[in-house]
Amino acid sequence: MTQSIEKANVHFMDSTCIDFNSGLVAKTQQLFEKADLKGCFKKGDRVAVKVHMGEWGNTAYLRPILIRVIVDKIKESGGKPFVTDTTTLPYYTIASRQTAEDYLITAAYNGFTEETMGCPIVIADGPFGLDDVYMDFSEGIVLDETYIAKAIAEADAIIAVSHFKGHDWGVYGGSIKNIGVGCVSKRGKTILHMCLHPKVGIKDWKFDGTFCKGKVCEEWTVCQNLCPAEAIEVLEDQLTYDLDKCIGCLACCELVYKCSIRTMPKEWYEYTAIGMADSASAVIKYLGKENVGFITFGIDVSPSCDCGQFADRPIMPNLGVFASKDMVAIDTAALDMTMQMRGIVDSLSEEKGALDSGTEKFTLVSSEKNISQWIQINVCDELGVGTKNYDLTLEPVSKEWWQFCFPKYRDLKKPPSYYFRKYFADNPLVPPKGFKWKAKPRISVDQLSKR
Repeated sequence: MTQSIEKANVHFMDSTCIDFNSGLVAKTQQLFEKADLKGCFKKGDRVAVKVHMGEWGNTAYLRPILIRVIVDKIKESGGKPFVTDTTTLPYYTIASRQTAEDYLITAAYNGFTEETMGCPIVIADGPFGLDDVYMDFSEGIVLDETYIAKAIAEADAIIAVSHFKGHDWGVYGGSIKNIGVGCVSKRGKTILHMCLHPKVGIKDWKFDGTFCKGKVCEEWTVCQNLCPAEAIEVLEDQLTYDLDKCIGCLACCELVYKCSIRTMPKEWYEYTAIGMADSASAVIKYLGKENVGFITFGIDVSPSCDCGQFADRPIMPNLGVFASKDMVAIDTAALDMTMQMRGIVDSLSEEKGALDSGTEKFTLVSSEKNISQWIQINVCDELGVGTKNYDLTLEPVSKEWWQFCFPKYRDLKKPPSYYFRKYFADNPLVPPKGFKWKAKPRISVDQLSKR
């Protein structure tokens, strides 16, 4: 493998907080400036703020306020932001982001609306996920092409805002996954997930329909209606699958996880991790590296992706916030930092033997087949869209704490209490006869302090 000698800059601030200027919101604003992310776009450019807005019921996705402050920074720098993501394949039976309509409802449920974001929210691959732009990518490690979501392909720049966490199939999710999976259409997702690959695709997965109970199962109609190509048929005592009808949409994943009717081979996971990185590399080459910036939040590091309808407890303590113009460097820096961390007791880190520093947390905890967490960065480094070599700068917290307060009061001339002068003059805070209280608690503090 080849590896770039030149180092990329990664800027970092940890997750500790003691004042306005050291909270995650303030640090996000500071890192936007430190990493010169405004240099990724020009005044008047349409800037896609790429973020996962969370599945219905998930609680680990990034808080809307963290996205809003990035939107505001883009506006301050003259850009025209829109918050965006793409629809999913039907990986889960009841996933709520398979159409743009359902995704927008889910996004609002999770706190993402045009009002809260201060800009439009666009589902980039259209109503059903097929609005895309074809790209030949013959230099890929496993992919020869991809399909980029149209609204993203037509953007002038991207600021990718990523939640750093585990991922069942890709091993971990960071900037590479956010770009590689999140910026392509359903066609792009189908090809990167190797769904119809001649060696590791769905049609070559082990299948045993006798594991299905048939129509005696209370949920048999779900499986009967699962496949949009109608390749599945539930019989009285088993399930049949017509391979010739399969379109590779992954709707049948339910059969893998629930009843073990299908078995995903280890090679499929390996190829998929490569495919995610290939796809990300293609998107970066299409848009131009100079037009893409990255902010990654290493917080609430859950073992699985925000695509799930739930979120397990974090597997390690919060890392902090990273910012860079290099997709590979920012992911490498975050992965390297996890190697220094201890896992959290009573989390999956303990169950999977990943409590000690020096262990590959995502390889051991998140991957269903213990696939290496280094595959994604190695692919992208090899393809030249970034480098694993980086300088990590631990940025100091700004002393100008007032810059991160409520905008109305940032000049420090008239704090909120100033505006109560006239109101309290006409409406006294203290009632005419004063307040009443007992001279001392009627139950002693010693008594109240006991368990």
